[in-house]
Amino acid sequence: MDEFVAVVRLPNGLTQRVTIQADGSGKARAILETQYGRGCVLTLDQPQKW
Repeated sequence: MDEFVAVVRLPNGLTQRVTIQADGSGKARAILETQYGRGCVLTLDQPQKW
């Protein structure tokens, strides 16, 4: 499982940075859209590993 960092648009119009664990970016996006609504994901990146 990988960790992703996303910026999502909330129903009130504000944005929030969230972290999610999923098997891939497509799965992460699907989970976030289920939670926050379709088209809510503004960015989705894997965090840098130092």
